[in-house]
Amino acid sequence: MDMWGRVCSFPDQWQHALELSSEQGFTFDRDRIRNVCIMGMGGSAIAGDLLRGYAAPVSPIPVMVNRQYKLPGWVGGNTLFIASSYSGSTEETLEAFDKAKESGAQIVCMTSGGRLLEKAIECECDYIRIPAGLSPRSALAYFFVPLYKMFIGLELIKDDPSVCTSMPDFLKEQVESFSDTDENEPLYLAETILDTLPVIYSNSGYLEAVNTRWRSQLAENAKILSYGNVLPEMNHSEIVGWEQMAHLTGRLSVFMLYDADDHEGIQSRMQVTRSLIQDHVVSLNTIAARGPNRLAKMFYLVQFGDFLSLYYAYLNETDPTPVTKIEMLKSRLMK
Repeated sequence: MDMWGRVCSFPDQWQHALELSSEQGFTFDRDRIRNVCIMGMGGSAIAGDLLRGYAAPVSPIPVMVNRQYKLPGWVGGNTLFIASSYSGSTEETLEAFDKAKESGAQIVCMTSGGRLLEKAIECECDYIRIPAGLSPRSALAYFFVPLYKMFIGLELIKDDPSVCTSMPDFLKEQVESFSDTDENEPLYLAETILDTLPVIYSNSGYLEAVNTRWRSQLAENAKILSYGNVLPEMNHSEIVGWEQMAHLTGRLSVFMLYDADDHEGIQSRMQVTRSLIQDHVVSLNTIAARGPNRLAKMFYLVQFGDFLSLYYAYLNETDPTPVTKIEMLKSRLMK
Protein backbone atom coordinates (compact mmCIF):
# COMPACT_ATOMS: atom_id res chain seq x y z
CA MET A 1 0.00 0.00 0.00
CA ASP A 2 1.31 3.48 -0.84
CA MET A 3 1.62 6.27 1.74
CA TRP A 4 -1.73 7.77 0.76
CA GLY A 5 -3.39 4.47 1.53
CA ARG A 6 -1.58 4.23 4.85
CA VAL A 7 -2.68 7.68 5.95
CA CYS A 8 -6.28 7.10 4.85
CA SER A 9 -6.40 3.74 6.67
CA PHE A 10 -5.23 5.22 9.98
CA PRO A 11 -8.71 4.83 11.59
CA ASP A 12 -8.71 1.12 10.68
CA GLN A 13 -5.24 0.76 12.14
CA TRP A 14 -6.42 2.35 15.39
CA GLN A 15 -9.34 -0.10 15.56
CA HIS A 16 -7.01 -3.03 14.86
CA ALA A 17 -4.60 -1.81 17.54
CA LEU A 18 -7.49 -1.72 20.03
CA GLU A 19 -8.32 -5.32 19.18
CA LEU A 20 -4.72 -6.53 19.35
CA SER A 21 -4.14 -4.90 22.74
CA SER A 22 -7.45 -5.97 24.29
CA GLU A 23 -5.87 -8.95 26.02
CA GLN A 24 -2.32 -7.63 26.38
CA GLY A 25 -0.93 -8.48 29.80
CA PHE A 26 2.30 -7.44 31.52
CA THR A 27 4.41 -9.15 34.12
CA PHE A 28 6.34 -6.12 35.41
CA ASP A 29 5.93 -5.03 39.04
CA ARG A 30 3.95 -1.81 39.00
CA ASP A 31 4.81 -0.98 42.60
CA ARG A 32 8.50 -0.66 41.69
CA ILE A 33 8.01 1.94 38.98
CA ARG A 34 9.16 5.45 39.87
CA ASN A 35 9.95 6.73 36.36
CA VAL A 36 9.45 5.75 32.71
CA CYS A 37 12.05 5.89 29.94
CA ILE A 38 10.85 5.31 26.37
CA MET A 39 13.68 4.55 23.97
CA GLY A 40 13.16 5.03 20.25
CA MET A 41 14.25 6.80 17.10
CA GLY A 42 12.27 8.49 14.32
CA GLY A 43 8.81 7.12 13.68
CA SER A 44 9.30 4.47 16.35
CA ALA A 45 9.55 7.18 19.02
CA ILE A 46 6.80 9.62 18.09
CA ALA A 47 4.10 7.71 20.00
CA GLY A 48 6.25 8.08 23.10
CA ASP A 49 6.58 11.82 22.47
CA LEU A 50 2.83 12.19 22.11
CA LEU A 51 2.16 10.23 25.30
CA ARG A 52 4.81 12.05 27.29
CA GLY A 53 3.23 15.41 26.52
CA TYR A 54 -0.30 14.07 26.92
CA ALA A 55 0.38 12.48 30.31
CA ALA A 56 2.50 15.32 31.74
CA PRO A 57 -0.33 17.32 33.39
CA VAL A 58 -1.56 14.33 35.42
CA SER A 59 1.25 11.75 35.63
CA PRO A 60 2.57 11.34 39.20
CA ILE A 61 5.97 10.18 37.89
CA PRO A 62 8.30 11.54 35.19
CA VAL A 63 8.20 10.15 31.66
CA MET A 64 11.13 10.69 29.27
CA VAL A 65 11.77 9.84 25.63
CA ASN A 66 15.41 8.93 24.98
CA ARG A 67 16.90 9.29 21.49
CA GLN A 68 20.53 8.30 21.85
CA TYR A 69 22.77 5.31 22.52
CA LYS A 70 23.37 6.25 26.16
CA LEU A 71 20.77 6.25 28.92
CA PRO A 72 20.24 8.79 31.71
CA GLY A 73 22.04 7.92 34.92
CA TRP A 74 18.77 7.55 36.81
CA VAL A 75 17.62 4.53 34.77
CA GLY A 76 17.69 1.58 37.17
CA GLY A 77 15.63 -0.83 39.21
CA ASN A 78 12.74 1.61 39.63
CA THR A 79 12.54 2.38 35.90
CA LEU A 80 10.04 1.05 33.38
CA PHE A 81 12.12 1.00 30.20
CA ILE A 82 10.16 0.77 26.94
CA ALA A 83 12.29 -0.15 23.94
CA SER A 84 10.53 0.88 20.73
CA SER A 85 11.84 -0.11 17.30
CA TYR A 86 9.55 -0.99 14.42
CA SER A 87 12.15 -3.05 12.56
CA GLY A 88 13.71 -4.41 15.72
CA SER A 89 17.15 -3.62 14.29
CA THR A 90 17.66 0.04 15.31
CA GLU A 91 21.20 0.09 16.65
CA GLU A 92 20.65 2.89 19.17
CA THR A 93 17.67 1.07 20.69
CA LEU A 94 19.44 -2.28 20.82
CA GLU A 95 22.42 -0.78 22.63
CA ALA A 96 20.15 1.08 25.05
CA PHE A 97 18.25 -2.16 25.70
CA ASP A 98 21.48 -3.83 26.85
CA LYS A 99 22.29 -0.92 29.14
CA ALA A 100 18.77 -0.93 30.60
CA LYS A 101 19.04 -4.65 31.23
CA GLU A 102 22.35 -4.17 33.05
CA SER A 103 20.79 -1.41 35.19
CA GLY A 104 18.05 -3.71 36.48
CA ALA A 105 15.22 -1.78 34.83
CA GLN A 106 11.98 -3.54 33.99
CA ILE A 107 11.68 -3.74 30.22
CA VAL A 108 8.87 -3.77 27.67
CA CYS A 109 9.71 -4.06 23.97
CA MET A 110 7.58 -2.80 21.07
CA THR A 111 8.57 -4.15 17.66
CA SER A 112 7.51 -6.08 14.60
CA GLY A 113 10.41 -8.50 14.97
CA GLY A 114 14.18 -8.42 14.42
CA ARG A 115 16.88 -8.60 17.05
CA LEU A 116 14.84 -6.60 19.60
CA LEU A 117 12.13 -9.26 19.64
CA GLU A 118 14.79 -11.95 19.99
CA LYS A 119 16.30 -10.10 22.96
CA ALA A 120 12.89 -9.72 24.61
CA ILE A 121 12.22 -13.44 24.31
CA GLU A 122 15.74 -14.39 25.45
CA CYS A 123 15.49 -12.12 28.51
CA GLU A 124 11.86 -13.05 29.20
CA CYS A 125 10.79 -9.39 28.96
CA ASP A 126 7.28 -8.25 28.21
CA TYR A 127 6.82 -7.33 24.56
CA ILE A 128 4.18 -5.92 22.22
CA ARG A 129 4.29 -7.45 18.73
CA ILE A 130 3.40 -4.91 16.03
CA PRO A 131 2.21 -6.06 12.57
CA ALA A 132 4.97 -6.08 9.96
CA GLY A 133 4.92 -4.63 6.45
CA LEU A 134 4.70 -0.92 7.31
CA SER A 135 7.14 1.92 7.71
CA PRO A 136 7.68 3.27 11.25
CA ARG A 137 5.94 6.56 10.47
CA SER A 138 2.85 4.76 9.17
CA ALA A 139 2.54 2.49 12.24
CA LEU A 140 1.66 5.24 14.71
CA ALA A 141 -1.56 3.72 16.06
CA TYR A 142 0.10 0.34 16.58
CA PHE A 143 2.65 2.06 18.82
CA PHE A 144 0.35 4.59 20.46
CA VAL A 145 -2.75 2.58 21.43
CA PRO A 146 -1.05 -0.16 23.50
CA LEU A 147 1.19 2.43 25.16
CA TYR A 148 -1.83 4.59 25.94
CA LYS A 149 -3.64 1.62 27.49
CA MET A 150 -0.51 0.74 29.47
CA PHE A 151 -0.39 4.30 30.80
CA ILE A 152 -4.06 4.06 31.78
CA GLY A 153 -3.30 0.88 33.71
CA LEU A 154 -0.38 2.58 35.47
CA GLU A 155 -2.61 5.58 36.27
CA LEU A 156 -0.27 7.91 34.41
CA ILE A 157 -3.32 8.97 32.38
CA LYS A 158 -6.78 9.28 33.89
CA ASP A 159 -9.03 9.21 30.79
CA ASP A 160 -12.28 7.30 30.62
CA PRO A 161 -11.74 4.18 28.43
CA SER A 162 -14.32 5.46 25.93
CA VAL A 163 -11.99 8.30 24.99
CA CYS A 164 -9.72 5.82 23.21
CA THR A 165 -12.34 3.37 21.93
CA SER A 166 -14.38 6.14 20.28
CA MET A 167 -11.41 7.46 18.30
CA PRO A 168 -11.84 5.39 15.08
CA ASP A 169 -15.13 7.13 14.25
CA PHE A 170 -13.61 10.54 14.87
CA LEU A 171 -10.53 9.71 12.79
CA LYS A 172 -12.70 8.50 9.91
CA GLU A 173 -14.49 11.84 9.83
CA GLN A 174 -11.17 13.64 9.46
CA VAL A 175 -9.99 11.30 6.68
CA GLU A 176 -13.19 12.00 4.76
CA SER A 177 -12.72 15.73 5.21
CA PHE A 178 -9.00 15.86 4.45
CA SER A 179 -9.20 13.59 1.40
CA ASP A 180 -12.05 15.54 -0.23
CA THR A 181 -10.36 17.82 -2.76
CA ASP A 182 -13.23 20.34 -2.54
CA GLU A 183 -12.84 22.74 0.40
CA ASN A 184 -9.78 20.94 1.73
CA GLU A 185 -7.68 22.98 4.16
CA PRO A 186 -4.49 20.83 4.14
CA LEU A 187 -4.49 20.84 0.33
CA TYR A 188 -5.07 24.60 0.16
CA LEU A 189 -2.26 25.27 2.64
CA ALA A 190 0.11 22.91 0.82
CA GLU A 191 -0.45 25.00 -2.32
CA THR A 192 0.14 28.17 -0.31
CA ILE A 193 3.45 27.09 1.21
CA LEU A 194 4.94 25.39 -1.86
CA ASP A 195 8.61 26.33 -2.37
CA THR A 196 8.90 27.88 1.09
CA LEU A 197 10.54 26.76 4.33
CA PRO A 198 7.73 25.94 6.79
CA VAL A 199 8.21 27.16 10.36
CA ILE A 200 5.97 25.50 12.94
CA TYR A 201 5.16 26.96 16.35
CA SER A 202 3.02 25.46 19.11
CA ASN A 203 2.70 25.37 22.87
CA SER A 204 5.32 23.47 24.84
CA GLY A 205 2.69 21.09 26.23
CA TYR A 206 1.02 18.22 24.43
CA LEU A 207 1.23 19.96 21.04
CA GLU A 208 5.04 19.98 21.13
CA ALA A 209 5.05 16.36 19.95
CA VAL A 210 2.53 17.19 17.23
CA ASN A 211 4.95 19.92 16.13
CA THR A 212 7.68 17.24 15.93
CA ARG A 213 5.38 14.93 13.95
CA TRP A 214 4.62 17.68 11.40
CA ARG A 215 8.32 18.29 10.78
CA SER A 216 9.09 14.58 10.53
CA GLN A 217 6.29 14.01 8.04
CA LEU A 218 7.32 16.98 5.92
CA ALA A 219 10.83 15.55 5.85
CA GLU A 220 9.96 11.92 5.08
CA ASN A 221 6.86 12.39 2.93
CA ALA A 222 7.44 15.73 1.22
CA LYS A 223 11.27 15.45 1.28
CA ILE A 224 11.66 19.04 2.50
CA LEU A 225 13.22 20.71 5.51
CA SER A 226 11.12 22.57 8.05
CA TYR A 227 11.78 24.20 11.37
CA GLY A 228 9.89 24.37 14.65
CA ASN A 229 9.89 25.77 18.15
CA VAL A 230 7.58 26.14 21.13
CA LEU A 231 6.06 28.95 23.14
CA PRO A 232 6.71 30.51 25.58
CA GLU A 233 10.43 29.64 25.15
CA MET A 234 10.54 31.02 21.60
CA ASN A 235 9.56 34.43 22.98
CA HIS A 236 12.62 34.54 25.22
CA SER A 237 15.23 34.21 22.47
CA GLU A 238 14.22 33.25 18.93
CA ILE A 239 11.76 36.12 18.43
CA VAL A 240 14.77 38.48 18.22
CA GLY A 241 16.11 36.48 15.28
CA TRP A 242 13.19 37.69 13.16
CA GLU A 243 14.69 41.20 13.10
CA GLN A 244 17.22 40.41 10.34
CA MET A 245 15.01 38.53 7.90
CA ALA A 246 14.97 40.76 4.82
CA HIS A 247 16.99 38.23 2.79
CA LEU A 248 14.40 35.51 3.57
CA THR A 249 11.26 37.52 2.96
CA GLY A 250 9.13 35.56 0.52
CA ARG A 251 10.77 32.24 1.46
CA LEU A 252 9.19 31.41 4.82
CA SER A 253 5.72 30.21 5.80
CA VAL A 254 4.54 29.84 9.38
CA PHE A 255 2.05 27.52 11.07
CA MET A 256 0.83 28.18 14.59
CA LEU A 257 -0.76 25.10 16.13
CA TYR A 258 -2.95 25.86 19.12
CA ASP A 259 -5.66 24.58 21.42
CA ALA A 260 -8.42 26.94 22.54
CA ASP A 261 -7.74 25.61 26.05
CA ASP A 262 -4.11 26.71 25.97
CA HIS A 263 -2.97 28.76 28.95
CA GLU A 264 -4.11 32.34 28.48
CA GLY A 265 -0.49 33.44 28.53
CA ILE A 266 0.26 31.20 25.52
CA GLN A 267 -2.75 32.56 23.66
CA SER A 268 -1.65 36.15 24.26
CA ARG A 269 1.92 35.36 23.24
CA MET A 270 0.77 33.72 20.00
CA GLN A 271 -1.25 36.80 19.08
CA VAL A 272 1.63 39.18 19.74
CA THR A 273 4.17 36.90 18.04
CA ARG A 274 1.96 36.73 14.99
CA SER A 275 1.86 40.53 14.75
CA LEU A 276 5.65 40.76 15.03
CA ILE A 277 6.54 38.24 12.30
CA GLN A 278 3.69 38.41 9.80
CA ASP A 279 5.42 40.95 7.55
CA HIS A 280 8.35 38.57 7.02
CA VAL A 281 6.46 35.53 5.73
CA VAL A 282 4.62 34.36 2.62
CA SER A 283 1.78 33.03 4.75
CA LEU A 284 0.99 32.78 8.44
CA ASN A 285 -1.57 30.11 9.25
CA THR A 286 -3.20 29.45 12.61
CA ILE A 287 -4.45 25.85 12.93
CA ALA A 288 -6.79 25.08 15.81
CA ALA A 289 -6.99 21.66 17.44
CA ARG A 290 -10.54 20.31 17.05
CA GLY A 291 -12.36 17.47 18.73
CA PRO A 292 -14.52 16.45 21.69
CA ASN A 293 -11.56 15.80 24.00
CA ARG A 294 -7.82 16.37 24.28
CA LEU A 295 -6.89 13.04 22.65
CA ALA A 296 -9.09 13.78 19.63
CA LYS A 297 -7.66 17.30 19.38
CA MET A 298 -4.13 15.96 19.35
CA PHE A 299 -4.82 13.47 16.59
CA TYR A 300 -6.85 15.96 14.57
CA LEU A 301 -3.65 17.97 14.20
CA VAL A 302 -1.57 14.83 13.60
CA GLN A 303 -3.86 13.87 10.72
CA PHE A 304 -3.88 17.44 9.41
CA GLY A 305 -0.07 17.42 9.24
CA ASP A 306 0.03 13.97 7.63
CA PHE A 307 -2.28 15.03 4.81
CA LEU A 308 -0.50 18.37 4.42
CA SER A 309 2.82 16.57 3.91
CA LEU A 310 1.29 14.25 1.31
CA TYR A 311 -0.33 17.08 -0.65
CA TYR A 312 2.95 18.99 -0.63
CA ALA A 313 4.71 15.90 -2.02
CA TYR A 314 2.17 15.41 -4.80
CA LEU A 315 2.17 19.09 -5.75
CA ASN A 316 5.96 18.89 -5.92
CA GLU A 317 5.74 15.68 -8.00
CA THR A 318 7.46 13.67 -5.26
CA ASP A 319 6.75 10.08 -4.24
CA PRO A 320 6.17 10.26 -0.46
CA THR A 321 6.81 6.57 0.23
CA PRO A 322 10.58 5.92 -0.16
CA VAL A 323 13.15 7.30 2.29
CA THR A 324 16.21 6.85 0.10
CA LYS A 325 18.67 8.90 2.15
CA ILE A 326 17.85 6.97 5.33
CA GLU A 327 18.56 3.71 3.51
CA MET A 328 21.78 5.13 2.06
CA LEU A 329 22.86 6.28 5.51
CA LYS A 330 22.24 2.86 7.04
CA SER A 331 24.10 1.16 4.21
CA ARG A 332 27.16 3.36 4.63
CA LEU A 333 27.16 2.93 8.41
CA MET A 334 27.15 -0.85 7.98
CA LYS A 335 30.35 -0.55 5.90
